[in-house]
Formats: sequence, C-alpha cells, structure tokens
Amino acid sequence: MGEKMDRGTDLMKGMLSECQKMEIRHARRGWCQECICCITKSDFKYYDTTLNDDPENNSNKHKVAVSKEEFNFCCRCCIGPCHSFDMTVKAPSLPENQNPEIIEVNRPCRLPMCTCKCCCYQEATVFSGDDDLGEVREAFWCCIPKFKVYDHDDKTVYIIKPPTCCGGMCIDCCTEGAPCPHGCLMLPWRVYSADASRTNGDAPYVGKMLKIPKATFRDTFNETSYVELQFPDDADAKKKGLLLGAYLLINALFFEHSE
Repeated sequence: MGEKMDRGTDLMKGMLSECQKMEIRHARRGWCQECICCITKSDFKYYDTTLNDDPENNSNKHKVAVSKEEFNFCCRCCIGPCHSFDMTVKAPSLPENQNPEIIEVNRPCRLPMCTCKCCCYQEATVFSGDDDLGEVREAFWCCIPKFKVYDHDDKTVYIIKPPTCCGGMCIDCCTEGAPCPHGCLMLPWRVYSADASRTNGDAPYVGKMLKIPKATFRDTFNETSYVELQFPDDADAKKKGLLLGAYLLINALFFEHSE
C-alpha cells in the first residue's frame, strides 16, 4: 500500500484551506487558581479573521474551533511551562459522535528552554484524525530561542524565532511598536521558510504569531489573552495545522507567562 499523500481530516482542510489569519483567545486560569493548583482547564477559542481588517470590529470574526488543555494535575502544578499536555482542537458546532476533531497536539514533558542545550528539546507532535502531520521541535540555540517545524517525513518546513537586533544577539522587543502596552508583552514570533538564508534583523518572513494588545488598562487584569496568527500565503491546510500546533507549544512556553 502506497504512502498517503493527502493528510488531514476533511474538517481540518475545510477550516484551514482558505484561512490566512486567525485570532486565538486564551481564557487562562486566574491567579488564585494558579496559586492553589486548581485543576480547572484553560479554554481556547479560534476565530477566522481573514476578512477582518479592523481589530475592533467583530462582525467579520467567525469562531471556527475550540479546545481545552488536558494535563496531569501534578505536572501542571509542579513544573509549570514544562508540563506535558494533550490538546484536541475541535469544531464548536459538531457533537462528539460526529468526530469534530480538527487537529490534536501531544506535548511530552521536556527540560526547560535553555541556551546551548544538547538534549531533551521542547517538542510537540501534531495529528489530524489518524494522520501524523509532523512535529515542532526546539532547535539548538545560543542567544535567541528557535523552533523548527517538520512534516511527517521529518523534512523541515518552517523556522520560527523572534525578531532580533544587535547582529542577531538580542530579541528586538520593539519591532511591533511599544513592547508593553497595558502590561502586555507583545513579543512576536516570526515564521521563516525552511530554505531562508537569513533569519536575523529585517530578514523577510512569511508568517508570524503576535500577542494583540489589550484595549484598555483595565483589560490587563482579565484572564483572557489574544494572539494573532498569520499563515504563510502559500501554506496548505496541513502546514497551517502544523503552525497551529506550533502556536500551542510556544503559547505554553512564552505567551501564557508574559502577563
């Protein structure tokens, strides 16, 4: 039997094929729940904002998926960003008996992010139905964290890292404007093609993940964070599914703890 080339469920293809921009809302556990290690799960809601050019206008934002983080209570409480989890991104309007799964992300427990680490890199595997779409793995790095996205054949598809300055030695926190509007650190992550000869400074990128600033100072104290995910123009549904899985890993490591 030949290798399956067209990977992913029809639901994933229908949701992601035409989606070029997505807003993800993460309703986190409150500070009190975190302090007492409450087992409450974090909620994620996904909105297709391809046709929406105004961040304040919600009329063209369509909720296309939801997910909840499945985790081990002790790991979540004791080792924070390094904890393992499983997350299934589902269509919000379909019952369980109709298999609403779009993608599933499995993240094992690994050593914390660390410069010049030689083993136990952060990683996550992305599935759609019974199909293995690929993996997202932390790459070796000295100054700037870096991830690589691999397809099911272990071929590099994308490189993901923050924008840099000072000859690639430091993260450029001001590349998207003020780094901390209303207390929200807007550290972006840029997506580069696998064959990019340069990923430092003003090198051209094909997509990005960026925290959306909160509208007012009062909003800083709510537990919902907003992230915009821009897909590469030439990405198919499978590659977009991998980037969505990459966001969930990077969110657990960086975005979730930046407020």
